[in-house]
Amino acid sequence: MLKDSITFLGTGGGRVVVFRQIRHSGGMWLNLDGVNILIDPGPGSLIRIFERGFDTKDIDIIVVSHRHLDHCADLNSVIESASESTKKPKDLLIAPEDVVEGEDPILLKYLKKAIKDYIPVEENKEISYKDIKILSRMKHIHEGAQTYGLEFHSKDKKIVYVPCGRFYEGMLQGYSEGADLMIFNTTFPRKVEGYYHLSIDDVELMIEKYRPKLSVITHFSIPMLKADPEKLAAKISRKTGIKVISAFDGMRLQF
Repeated sequence: MLKDSITFLGTGGGRVVVFRQIRHSGGMWLNLDGVNILIDPGPGSLIRIFERGFDTKDIDIIVVSHRHLDHCADLNSVIESASESTKKPKDLLIAPEDVVEGEDPILLKYLKKAIKDYIPVEENKEISYKDIKILSRMKHIHEGAQTYGLEFHSKDKKIVYVPCGRFYEGMLQGYSEGADLMIFNTTFPRKVEGYYHLSIDDVELMIEKYRPKLSVITHFSIPMLKADPEKLAAKISRKTGIKVISAFDGMRLQF
């Protein structure tokens, strides 16, 4: 397993792409300083983990950005597998409160004992685990779900994850500048009124502001796939001078 790497188990976004599996939707497997972090285990995550040569038993932390099913539908399956049916609880679950608590939680009650520690995400919160830190940044505007921007820091690496949400000016403040990798859930090729997702124009603004060493766009809808994400990534690269990659299912990057 590559240290300081990320594997895109799936790159689909939007109802049609995810629930017709036009692109896979298993989330991301991040290894940061030897710690294995599963991010947003959407539909098929359990299958994609093993397909890509990983094992759920090696997961240290599970992170969910928000409760929509394309980001957490396989949460229970992965936890059941990773904990060997709750016999060996996993160290840490980090997720907004509405994923775990309340009247309609995503996490099944009997699987709470399969996690040693659950820490709810809040704005500007720092969570420590071994030699890494997980930071929840500003709250995103995303319909029907508590959603927060996330960062993952080791001693010498910074990974920024910008999940779903409608762009607003506050998103040009609060994330780290000059990150080693900045990942954007980029659902539309251009702004679409009435939808709570980022467009290519929004991502371009954020890249200009934060100047990461490398950016990746992912979480593609049908309009994004028709517009060709690789061409759009190349266009942002030319305009910003920052390397931007269009993710594909199974893509693995070392940083």
